[in-house]
Amino acid sequence: MNKILYVVSGLCLSMAINAQEADSTLNRTIEEVEVVGKYASGISGSPVKRLQVERQLSSASVTTAEAIRQLPSVITDIEGGVTFRGSSHSGLFINGIPYGLMEEYSGDVLIQLPALFFNKVGLEVFPDVSMVPDGDAGVLNLSSSSYHEILSPLTLSVGAGWHERYNAGTVFNLNPGKFYITAKYNYRKEFRSRTFSKTTTTAQNTTSMNNNADARPDVHLADLQLAYDLSDNDQIGASGLFYVMDYNRYGRINNRVFNPKGDLMKYVIRNRYNDQYQSAWSADAYWNHHFQLGSSLSALFNYNNFKYDEDNDYKNENPDNQQIIAEDNQFINHDKHNYFWRLNYKHPLGKTASFQVGYIGRLTDESHRNEVNAKQNGEWQPTLAKNYDYAFQRYLNLLFLSFEKKTEHWNAEVGVQAEFMNRKMTETLPSISNTAETKANQFHVYPRAQISYEFNPQQSVQLSYQQRVIRPLGSELSSFIDNTDVTHVIMGNPSLQDEFIHTLELNWQLALPNFRMTPAIYYRNRQNRIVKVATQVDEETLWQKNNTGTSQTVGADLSLRWQPVRFLDLGLAGDVFRDEIDGRTIGYDINKSLWCWDVKGNLAIHITPTTELQIDGFYISDQLTVQGKIKSHYTVNAGLSQYFANRKWCAQISINNIFDSLEETTLIDTDQLQLVQKRNRDPRVAWVTLTYTL
Repeated sequence: MNKILYVVSGLCLSMAINAQEADSTLNRTIEEVEVVGKYASGISGSPVKRLQVERQLSSASVTTAEAIRQLPSVITDIEGGVTFRGSSHSGLFINGIPYGLMEEYSGDVLIQLPALFFNKVGLEVFPDVSMVPDGDAGVLNLSSSSYHEILSPLTLSVGAGWHERYNAGTVFNLNPGKFYITAKYNYRKEFRSRTFSKTTTTAQNTTSMNNNADARPDVHLADLQLAYDLSDNDQIGASGLFYVMDYNRYGRINNRVFNPKGDLMKYVIRNRYNDQYQSAWSADAYWNHHFQLGSSLSALFNYNNFKYDEDNDYKNENPDNQQIIAEDNQFINHDKHNYFWRLNYKHPLGKTASFQVGYIGRLTDESHRNEVNAKQNGEWQPTLAKNYDYAFQRYLNLLFLSFEKKTEHWNAEVGVQAEFMNRKMTETLPSISNTAETKANQFHVYPRAQISYEFNPQQSVQLSYQQRVIRPLGSELSSFIDNTDVTHVIMGNPSLQDEFIHTLELNWQLALPNFRMTPAIYYRNRQNRIVKVATQVDEETLWQKNNTGTSQTVGADLSLRWQPVRFLDLGLAGDVFRDEIDGRTIGYDINKSLWCWDVKGNLAIHITPTTELQIDGFYISDQLTVQGKIKSHYTVNAGLSQYFANRKWCAQISINNIFDSLEETTLIDTDQLQLVQKRNRDPRVAWVTLTYTL
């Protein structure tokens, strides 16, 4: 009851998603419904929703995962996983490009990346035809802003938080002659505490596991963007991104096994000493040319690399005498190379129509090595049955075409993306002499259409349809078992197929000087829906992704903002949907469905012209899984900023997860398996940040 009161009181204060400071430099771009300006803040209320991270006071000092959580209908869990309108498979890009950094390790990355580095987050439910169709519910696009004349040439920030947390960053924004230069660097050090418990019951026994682990990641992130005006009609540019995260952690895992009568049959303590190193870098180059008749041509090439290196040392301990009874280790190296190139031509057809056509190429080339050894008679020996390697390649060729027609009130677009995919998986198991190789080829067409009507500059309605795809990753298509994290053991599935999604949305936009509102209804039809299923093998729970039958999701969401008086900004964002999962193709005899919902809010009070307070929070209801559900949870956050010296200096204080309420509980209830799993991270985080703007 007390938790419910906390949520109600927090959300009454925190009404949703946006703050807009009444400042003379404020400038609204209605076409994109994006708030722009030196002191502007908040989230827009259109199908393209953009978050100005630096003005979200309760999130600016923390991580990208917490900043993304401010977007309407978007939830991030304690592991950094992103859910939008009930889907955990939205496309996640950096500057419109898919990165290896943002694939299976994206959650771990997002809970470490500083929020201010990617200072703009775009949520696009109907992405441009020139973007790859990955992700079922649209695209989350992280953007590190390039040069802009209204930005300061130099910004410095330092911050410190509870439990050995530190952050320091700098941004340069320069324009020497025809050059445009933006350079960023950020260093972040954190302390992260994790708690985990799981109780699994089968007809044979009950297994209880708990694990408390501490980690201290160091994160370095740098970005450089260069542009040069060759002429009035030509610009060339290049950029690079560098990322390193290094940390070690220790976890003490208690495993107990009971028989059906409740007698303790087995008790082992497994100590895990873990070193992890992640690195990524990217480089790209582009050329933009504008022709005299208004058409344009652009070319882009990007290479990005991601390396994951993890070392584990395990020691099994006898709980009675604390003696080490067994030792083993595990070494993992995962190397991903991604190549992306795009050629795009846009051409006007008179004053009211235009078309664009282009080509996208995308190559993924990755390798994975898993080495396991065990100590026998004082010497390390390889455990061949657990050692494996795989190589995965996927090559995509995509042609796109769209046509757009505008009148005084109507705007219509139709388009298509035609894609040919080729992929190959090569697996090697040292305990077996032969090498397994599987190949797949596929051609698919993704249609899309959108029509909108503008009643007046303040009101418009929009209807859109598109087809999108969720592609299995190489690690998900591998046939091996990944037991890197013994609390979440993963088994690959070589038979996993692409999931195709048909999405239909109708939304209405109202944009008044002090009030904005966007209600929307949406429908998703999924073919070969990818779900995660748990099975119990002896005393171990194995998680595997499988394809289920056709299923549907129908829902409605609302985002609004209101400035009733000059010093007060309010907003509200909510989402309600009926989720359906057809598990009959994987052995379940029912078609499950559940009504789910979430609500979030943000309150901004401009106490004085230089002092601002923000409070935000969300509540998410029970979420459906193929075997059970994830229980409801909530959070409330607060931030306070104070400007000094004609806004040259700004001090910020923020507190996240005030009531320690983000614990995630997963329930599984089937004929063969009952499971209760709880996981949590740092109960609450507080930061103090000081920023100087030249």
